[in-house]
Order: sequence, then C-alpha cells, then structure tokens
Amino acid sequence: LVDSLDNVTIPRDDENKFTVEVIGGWFGFPLLELLINKYGDEIRSIDFFEMDPFCCRVFQRYLKFWDKDFQDIKVFNEDYFKYKSERRTHLIINTSCEHMQDMNTMKSCYITPERTLLVLQSNDKMDEPDHINCVEDCQGLEEQAGIKTLWGESKNMESDGDWWHRFMVMGKW
Repeated sequence: LVDSLDNVTIPRDDENKFTVEVIGGWFGFPLLELLINKYGDEIRSIDFFEMDPFCCRVFQRYLKFWDKDFQDIKVFNEDYFKYKSERRTHLIINTSCEHMQDMNTMKSCYITPERTLLVLQSNDKMDEPDHINCVEDCQGLEEQAGIKTLWGESKNMESDGDWWHRFMVMGKW
C-alpha cells in the first residue's frame, strides 16, 4: 500500500504537509511505521480509528517501544462511522472495508472531500461471518465508496487451499 502511493499524488496543505486517517487499523504496524519512514515530517498528524480495545492497547504499546516521537498520532477507540466531526483530511486509509459500511456515508464529514485521497482495500471472501460488505472487484469497491479511481489493483490470495481476491483502489470523492 505505501509503495503504491508513488502512483498517485497525496493532497497537501500550503506547508506541503498532509494529515492521515487510518480506519480499522488493527495493531497499526507495520502500516504506520512504513508511512512515517517514507514521509516523515511531511505528515502533519495521524488519526487512528480502531473499535477493538485490545488492538488499541497493543497499538499504544507499540508506539512506546518505537524510537520515534508519536505526539501527532491520536488513537480513537471508537467507531469511525459515528465520528461526525467536520474535519479536513488529506489521506484516508481503510484496509478493512469488508468489515464496515460504505465509506461514502462519511463524505459529508469532510470540509473538502473532493481533495481527500482515499486508499481502500476489501475482498470477495463472503463466507467470513464478520465480512458484511465484500465486493467482487476493484470497480465494485470504487462504486461502493463513491470514488473515482486513480489507481487500483487486484491480488489473488490463498489460505488453507481457499482462494479469494483482495482489491485496492485509490481515488477521490
């Protein structure tokens, strides 16, 4: 995912910095470590939304053991879809769309949604009980989120002989 950001332009503020929201980030690593290592001071702040309290506790412990200053990371142990505060975000990353409602339901919470880059991942593994919102392909993920795709990819995945596909799209509302 982080390497794929080279294929698109991340929107930025007038100081050439950007804000990030990670939704359903589980334990946060290695994603945040990779983002911070690649972009460093270009990142103004990161808001991390994870509903699982155990994942949030583990994530906060990871932050303490890593030799970087994480003052600009806020951890929200709550449902992203209930966080209705109006805000300006440059980059939204959701690697777990199959577990959540459609991202387009949150568009109205952003001051300039047309400038916000969404990086979304999902899959077609519909036989998992907690997968409530799977898609059949990249186009399905794009339509579900209400975005225009700038870049997308599909990967074949296997676990215990069971095959499914994982999709990623990057685009704007």
